[in-house]
Amino acid sequence: MATDDKHPQRLVTQEDVARRAGVSRSIVSYVINNGPRSVSEETQARVLEAIRELGYRPNKHAQLLSATDNSIAHKYIGIVIAGDYMFKRPYYGSILASIHEHAHVKDYHIRFIRVFDDFSNPALFNELIHPDEINGAILLGLDQVIRTAEDRTLVEQIVQRVENVVTVEWEWDGVPSVQFDRQDAGYQITKHLADVGKRRIAYIGPEDDRLLGYRQALWERKITPDDRLAMFAVDTPSGYDICEKLLTGNAGIDGICIGTDEVAIGVLKSLYQRGLHVPRDVAVASIDNLNFAEFLIPSLTSIDVPRYELGNHVIDALIGDRTEKNLSAFSIMIRTQLIVRESSMIQD
Repeated sequence: MATDDKHPQRLVTQEDVARRAGVSRSIVSYVINNGPRSVSEETQARVLEAIRELGYRPNKHAQLLSATDNSIAHKYIGIVIAGDYMFKRPYYGSILASIHEHAHVKDYHIRFIRVFDDFSNPALFNELIHPDEINGAILLGLDQVIRTAEDRTLVEQIVQRVENVVTVEWEWDGVPSVQFDRQDAGYQITKHLADVGKRRIAYIGPEDDRLLGYRQALWERKITPDDRLAMFAVDTPSGYDICEKLLTGNAGIDGICIGTDEVAIGVLKSLYQRGLHVPRDVAVASIDNLNFAEFLIPSLTSIDVPRYELGNHVIDALIGDRTEKNLSAFSIMIRTQLIVRESSMIQD
């Protein structure tokens, strides 16, 4: 018997799932717990489909709650991230830390931080994405992993099931968002490089709106964008590799617009190893202004994205009073600032 998310009439049991799937209760347990016995793909698919249809929740804590008692969940927040790499990268780590700190100040608690792909498992989805578990959900950077109709359906299911949802660094129709203007950031650093006299400016960074800002600034300075100078990297190793490739095939580059500070580390190493002086031979400017940017040699010109402020806005948007869900699709755009340092300071 399927249940209503907010007002279930009774708890769905493993026996219910077993009957719907036409298997034993032990098989359902094996599927939910990923063992100890293996289950064929066909049988596993039937069990998972039964879990979806019935809305079965394996969380023992949740089963102890009264159908009308959501007082525990009222102060809990769930965070869904694009991938495990977000734990490892300082930019996203600082955003998560800021969200955690501001939630604590407001007397809210982080119930979980999980990777988006985890919720393709309906048992886990029903366990955690539920009003008995969380009052709000923060969806961080999911535009990086939403590729299929199934992915979009999963996002919509989260939005429909959870009372309050906020997207961070991307947008979803009908949902509040908090982000910085990537296009403007790309524009600012490219304009800065052109203003200090650089004319053959490359782009190395994520393939997103930063690239649009890069091209916009070039056009405004009457520099025709050369697509051969725009290449994509998302972390330090790829920044190094792409810069090596770019320098091998495109002599005469005198400036590089870099999408993130992490990519910039790899770019600076490549330039150093090739004996190119920064900024005299090649000036560079980046985006994020991570804590290490001012301690690099040379210190890195970068767009400051106030991540602490971002976390504050995320929590305020999540727990603020929004009586009409369909009227709450506002967007908060965080202000950024260009911090000029040695990597782009051209000496006469």
